[in-house]
Order: sequence, then C-alpha cells, then structure tokens
Amino acid sequence: MRFSLPLSLAGLAAILTFAVTGAAFAREVRQPDRPAPVVSMRSLVDHYRTLTWNYQRAAHAERTRTSYSYRRSSDRAYLQWSIDTWTQRAYRARQQALATIHRKLAVDLPKPPRLHAQLFDRLSYSRRLALRLRRIYPGSVTRRFASAQAATDRATYRLWEARSAQAAVAVSEHAAAKAADPAQPGIPPFLRDAFLCIHRYEGAWNSNTGNGYYGGLQMDLAFQSLYGGDFLGRWGTADNWPVWAQITAAVRAYQSGRGFFPWPNTARACGLL
Repeated sequence: MRFSLPLSLAGLAAILTFAVTGAAFAREVRQPDRPAPVVSMRSLVDHYRTLTWNYQRAAHAERTRTSYSYRRSSDRAYLQWSIDTWTQRAYRARQQALATIHRKLAVDLPKPPRLHAQLFDRLSYSRRLALRLRRIYPGSVTRRFASAQAATDRATYRLWEARSAQAAVAVSEHAAAKAADPAQPGIPPFLRDAFLCIHRYEGAWNSNTGNGYYGGLQMDLAFQSLYGGDFLGRWGTADNWPVWAQITAAVRAYQSGRGFFPWPNTARACGLL
C-alpha cells in the first residue's frame, strides 16, 4: 500500500496529537478524587457536634448525647453518615436557638438558607448572623472581626459557622438584662433597679433548676399565676419570659402590698429591707 509523503506526515501528526491530548484528558478526567482523610472526617463530625451543642445551650435545650464512637472509627461510610446526621442536628438546633432569642429579645435575625444551599449562600448567612448577634452582645463589631477569612472558602464557612453559634450562646447568656426596658409602662425606674439588684442574688433569667422556682427572680408557679398569669399563658414558666415580663410580675406583687418580702434575703442584701 502506498502513501504520499504529505499524507503520511499529516497522519502521523494526527496520531501524535490524539495520543498526547488523549493522555492529558485521561489524566484530567479519569483521575479519581482523593478521598478525604479519616482524621478530617472525624474533625468535621466534631465541628457539627460542637455547633449543635452550642445552639442547644443557647436555646436552653437538652444536649444531644454521643458515645464519640466516630473518633475511633475508620469506616468512611459511617463517618459520612455521622457528618450528615450532626449537620442536620446543628441546623435544627440553630433554628430552635434563634427562635428562642427572637422571642425573648424581640430582635430581627437574618433568614437562613436551606440546609443544602450553595456554599456561598451558607457562608454569607453565617457571617451575617454572627455579626447581627455580636451587635446585640457585646454591642459592637470590629473591622478585623468582620473581615476574617480562612485559607479556603470551606474553611471560611466553618469559621463563621462556629462564630455564629458562639455568638448565639453569648447573646442568650448575657444580653437578657438589656431587654429590661427602662421605659416599660408600669415599671418605675427605682423598682426596676431594685429588682435587677435582687436578680443578681437569685439566679439567671432563664433559670430552671428543678427546685420549683423559675427565672431571674425565682418565682414559683403560684406567684407566676397570681402576678403574671398573662405571661404564664403566653410563654409558659418564668424562665421563658422576657426580662421585662419577669420584672413586671414582681412589680405587681410589690404594688399589691407585698413589697419586697417575697425575696427576704436577697432584698436585704440589696438594702431594700
């Protein structure tokens, strides 16, 4: 069989081109993705477990228990299941915590994207949420804090996920006192200050230790029903009331003629008896 020299050279060039590009294509497309290291998968489970627990703490909810079995496992399928499970738990716990904060402090918070939204949307939301919560407590955000980034977008996302959960805990634990409105109708400033002092000796505003007394002024159910029946019907026991509502119930008791005597020891410590 005869070929002309130009045709032979062209055919050879085509064959060589196909061989080179084909090999490059094979390297690009057929190269399998590297599986995530087991230690990274375990770390990711820890990340979402911590998020879940922080949001549950912010919501004053019972913490989800774990055996930490994922820390001893090298089974990738099990580790991926653990990641997915704790991710869903963190999402639900965040919803519960933010609903609690909104109810108690009457603050607007950004609307979350769906669980499996695009990474950019989830990152943007976590950042906006953390900054919004930080503006509630401690009340300001530095430029350095607001501009924080990690080495990759996913690492940055994890950073802001963690920051938003930590901020929710801080708001839940420290910002409640700011909800005591000095201008709340029916609360004279001197009584508000008196009951804020009593509160410092009584307990947290969300206190429910199982001793039959609730909230920052440690009111039992009979007291709540008598002086805060409207709040009891709306929010449940006093540990779920906004601060102003707890103080309002105490003021009603004071103005009914009981004075500060329902709090004999702590009122004495405040110089009120």
